[in-house]
Amino acid sequence: MYKIIAEKIFDGTKIIENAIILFDESGIKYVGKDNKEKTKNTFKAKFATPGFIDISSGIGLKEESLGRIEGNDLNEEANPITPELLALDGINPYDESFPKTVKGGVTTSFVLPGLSNNIGGRGAIIHNSGDTIKDMTIESPFGMRFSVNSIPKSIYIPQKKMPMTRMGSAYLIREALYKAKEYGGKKKKQFSMQEESLLPVVEGKQKAFFAALRADDIATSIRITKEFNLNAVITFAIESDLVLDLIKENKIPVAFGPVILSRFGRELKHLSPKVPATLIENGVETAIISGHPLYPAEFLRIQLGLIIAEGTSAEKALATVTSAPAKILGMKKYGTIKKGAMSDLVLFDGDPWETKTAIKNVFINGKLIQ
Repeated sequence: MYKIIAEKIFDGTKIIENAIILFDESGIKYVGKDNKEKTKNTFKAKFATPGFIDISSGIGLKEESLGRIEGNDLNEEANPITPELLALDGINPYDESFPKTVKGGVTTSFVLPGLSNNIGGRGAIIHNSGDTIKDMTIESPFGMRFSVNSIPKSIYIPQKKMPMTRMGSAYLIREALYKAKEYGGKKKKQFSMQEESLLPVVEGKQKAFFAALRADDIATSIRITKEFNLNAVITFAIESDLVLDLIKENKIPVAFGPVILSRFGRELKHLSPKVPATLIENGVETAIISGHPLYPAEFLRIQLGLIIAEGTSAEKALATVTSAPAKILGMKKYGTIKKGAMSDLVLFDGDPWETKTAIKNVFINGKLIQ
């Protein structure tokens, strides 16, 4: 049993001052003001939070310090429709990004294939520490990557094959979804790995993660979502404030980011911390992402300071990397500090969003990792 005595605890919704947490590997046992139970291991912190959750990441798929081919397994750039791919099969658990990410307080990642294909494949929810990928896996397969932006056409124009336009991208996605829907309605069918992989998505059992940056691409993603009654999330979402009413009307969560990124393409011109701040203040379920390796996941928390500077409260900012992503992913025991929750915890010597603050300790599944 471990005990944490913290000056401040963020429990997923609010900040509690001068509180105690008791936990072990089976979960959190107690959160409150007064507990005299003696434990062998007591830790003190200025601030304690749930482990951070990064819900759109390529960590382990595109490795650090390796070349273009040997360490890059983000995209299968031979076919724009590849729902049968599993992110889990490409993750290298020994990528040096993992220990760095844990040191940054990010205990959980939702790893998805890259953006080259209109339907890129199925994701995996993993802890960022473990001896093998099996040890790290929380759930796989989970969700499906859809890419509605300019990247697929930039890949396939040189190959002189569809999609060469945004029209082609939308058509290919619709065709694949129609086929999967038709496949699911047949009593007798010839087995198809593509259709089998998409079936849980068209049946609403798995979430569709649409990577869309421009406002018009976000609108296209929402049209497709409504046509097929999908359970969708918009990721990246750089111009999401321009279609705020459309997002609110359809109650679609947004995984925004990364907030800190060079505007190396026109689709990033609108990038600003004001956008997620606007989403949050207008009641949109919002998570902040790293988009690793676009922005190193180990610095996910630094982005929170930029949102707070735009007027978002500390509680709402912290929720974007804890309880909000947990809710979007349907992970009921994650992203909170309460009795029965997972014992993924991060201890700080100051406010988590401040650059001068250091992370003292990180626990995953109740085990001291750092």
